[in-house]
Amino acid sequence: MLPSRVPGIVRSYLAASRECRVEIPGLTDGADVLPLAEIEYPIGDKSRAASHATEIEILPGDLVWLAFEGGDPRYPIITGFRNARAGNAIDWRRWHHANIELTADGIFRVNCARYEINASEMVDVKTPQATFSEKVTSIGLLTYQGGLAGSGSGGASAKIQGGIENTGGEIISNGIGVESHRHEEHDGPPTGPAKA
Repeated sequence: MLPSRVPGIVRSYLAASRECRVEIPGLTDGADVLPLAEIEYPIGDKSRAASHATEIEILPGDLVWLAFEGGDPRYPIITGFRNARAGNAIDWRRWHHANIELTADGIFRVNCARYEINASEMVDVKTPQATFSEKVTSIGLLTYQGGLAGSGSGGASAKIQGGIENTGGEIISNGIGVESHRHEEHDGPPTGPAKA
């Protein structure tokens, strides 16, 4: 009777079938063909579930724990990752894969003291509405294409330090055009249009 768990080493991974060729020290020594191990996924992780299909990253050289179907050493099952005894990371929980997707039918909530996103190419947000309850600061160029509307809760609604350049339209202030307005010069004719 084999022990309930034995240590193994992943030597190759077959992504399509979710299987691995594994070395089992003491059992596969000198074997021409290593046994093919099935991977036991946690409940909730489904490798074949339509749009929610998932894959756990497994690499050659990974240390794993093995069990066996019916105690038969020809049919190993990878039940988990086997940690090294030294050099392990502390205080971090990490996932790595070629692509990662998280889907929630309702609320997806993240609670933390500081939230960081590091995207080397871009961040693309698709939503009908986004709300920020506190201050928002843009360090780089801020570009908008759908217009701009705002209101203040007290004092000036907008304060800009530096020059403003406007092209392709006129600035209207309380119904008065900055470029098109005229001044009455006492009893004489109105002044001409504004000049650059």
